[in-house]
Amino acid sequence: MTEQEEDLIYRMYRLVGDRWDLIAGRIPGRKPEEIERFWIMRHGEGFAAARRHGKYR
Repeated sequence: MTEQEEDLIYRMYRLVGDRWDLIAGRIPGRKPEEIERFWIMRHGEGFAAARRHGKYR
């Protein structure tokens, strides 16, 4: 990910949450799965665990 893409992902996440399809639609050439994988890698297992338990939606 470029620095510009990372910045856009953070800003979009604040606006739309974990709607990876919407975020990926704003970044040419990126798939929703790539964006989600990037986010989870940056925010660790805590984010993934919370999402599995319905705390992030």
